Amino acid sequence: MKKNLFSKFTLKMLLITAVAMLLSLLGLLAVTRYDNKYITKAVLTQDHLCVIPEKGYCSLVDGWEFYPDVLLSPEDFADQTQPYYTTWAGEYPNLALFHENKIPYGVSTWRLHLTGNGNVQLYLQEPLCTAKVYADSLYLGETGVVSPGSYTPLIKDTVYSFYLDGNADLIIQTANYSHYYGGLWYAPVIGDADSVTHLIGARMFIYGLLFFSSLTLSLFCLVLWERRENGSRAVTFYFGMLSLSFAVRICYPFLRLFGVPLVRTLYAIEDAAAISGLYFSLQITLLLFVTDGLKRLQKTLRILSLCSCGIVVVVPVFVLPVFPGLLLWYGPFVSWYKAGMAFLLISLTVYGALAGLRHIGIILAAASANGICLFYSVVSIGVYEPFAGAYPEEYGAFCMVIAFAVLMVRRSREMTLENTRLNLHLQEEVEEKTKHLRKLLTERGQLIAELGHDMKSPLTSLSNMAQIIRLNDIMLDADTHRRMLHIEEQCSLLSERLKSIQEVAAQTSSPVKMEPMLLNTFLSDFYHNCRPIIELYGPNFLEDITPRPCRIMGNAEQLFRALENLLYNAADFTPPEGKVTLSLTSDDDFAYIAVADTGSGIPEKDLPNIFHRSYTTRSGKGGQGLGLAITRTIVLEHAGRIEVTSKEGAGTTFTICIPVLDEDKQF
Repeated sequence: MKKNLFSKFTLKMLLITAVAMLLSLLGLLAVTRYDNKYITKAVLTQDHLCVIPEKGYCSLVDGWEFYPDVLLSPEDFADQTQPYYTTWAGEYPNLALFHENKIPYGVSTWRLHLTGNGNVQLYLQEPLCTAKVYADSLYLGETGVVSPGSYTPLIKDTVYSFYLDGNADLIIQTANYSHYYGGLWYAPVIGDADSVTHLIGARMFIYGLLFFSSLTLSLFCLVLWERRENGSRAVTFYFGMLSLSFAVRICYPFLRLFGVPLVRTLYAIEDAAAISGLYFSLQITLLLFVTDGLKRLQKTLRILSLCSCGIVVVVPVFVLPVFPGLLLWYGPFVSWYKAGMAFLLISLTVYGALAGLRHIGIILAAASANGICLFYSVVSIGVYEPFAGAYPEEYGAFCMVIAFAVLMVRRSREMTLENTRLNLHLQEEVEEKTKHLRKLLTERGQLIAELGHDMKSPLTSLSNMAQIIRLNDIMLDADTHRRMLHIEEQCSLLSERLKSIQEVAAQTSSPVKMEPMLLNTFLSDFYHNCRPIIELYGPNFLEDITPRPCRIMGNAEQLFRALENLLYNAADFTPPEGKVTLSLTSDDDFAYIAVADTGSGIPEKDLPNIFHRSYTTRSGKGGQGLGLAITRTIVLEHAGRIEVTSKEGAGTTFTICIPVLDEDKQF
């Protein structure tokens, strides 16, 4: 069975790889067919004249006369005796083939015979590394300084307009002492003004889409990485850096459009960004799809990538200007390194696929597409160069960015669903535990109440028997009489404590059932019920209840008990000529129930302890210190709080604060 599953999974991965490679090839063939300078090129006549269309645009690929190591102006072509090589744009990457010492640097002149009529625009894309342009004897412009004595590199996409009336010679002087490519590596484009402008706009749009989408992903992931502290933090960081490296790599058309200087540095950064992108892709693949982690491979890749980035930055900027002969191996090194890392990436994704890991299919497809694009970028030199779109290698790198973005989204979605499931499960478990705990509390309260009831009967019998013996004076001496009286007192004390235990048991035996209630009516009823009893104590009992409706979620029985405790305490400590006041006020958030008296007050040292169980300020008999503790518990169950202010000899005020319902809040 396992063998069958493995075979099915392997077949699925092979199918994904094949489909990805096929779609990549079809896409590359499509752009090669419809966005290719080598196909949409100027027609070359038998007289070696490039025919320029009146409408539309074409590329100037074939028919170039190439003059290495000389700078020729239009006047130099008057006698037609200059030797040249017939070539096409992009055939010679530099001048190394024309020098015995294989030095790639130098100057050169390119000439092309044009024929056509009307106003035309010449789009000169990224001449390496300086260019001076003439149309016949008309000087059109210059990027940088071509003259070897004052050579100043500047790579800039430029557009030149001129009028073509019949035949004309296009002459371009170039000089390169900065880059490993030189001259007309990219074929110029010529056509009417509208067509060329639309072409440049389309190119900027496509590269802008690639740049801003990857930059947005990178910034989002880097912010997310900074705020996350879970195990996916490293993956988020590497994906953010992958997107950022691609954004840095793909922004060069905008730099060329505005003519940003620092030629060597910009090309070095571009190569370093490409190498870094492969490194970050490998790190993500190792973290997600290589189960044992391969720590040694991770460390090796990190060192190798840092060294390679150092090479592509240091060599072009500092080494090649001094030792230009090293350029012969530098270009192949960069290409072979990219190919090797791409092959390793595909190998790691295949390893993850064979291990049966989830989500490996999309990365395997993207890695296969990236490999195909890298391979195609090598074999299509001189065959494919886009007008508006990106290069195959750039499409492949963008496929990796998008694939990892989809992977991150799918992983985040799975994590969200898993968190939701865990939260639901946790909520169910909490409800189950709470239900079980309530049941235990109820059973415990019932047990304590039953034990108290069972103990109360023999305790009462013992107290009554001792009282009968004492009152009937059955052969009791003074000492025995005193002991019998002590037994009665202890029985009375035990009876009070059993009563307190039953009260506590009743308080904690079951959860309080809450329901909406109008405090105004409840307190008015409470006042009228308790007034006769309180006034028997002596003090006057007054009320001050606001007419403003105050609705709360509460339990009438429990609140009655809490207020009863406060009220009887106030009556106990208030002289007959004093008064006890029950009041109700409210604001937008709370209802305030106050029980104030003009009694003896509470000493300041006792205020922090009055709500503790078994703490009492009563002297002599009576009071177990449970009344205020139970009151506080009831208030807390109502999501409220209780406060006390007191001054010895001036009275005490207890204030209960309970949240009002939203419908009674005033906005």
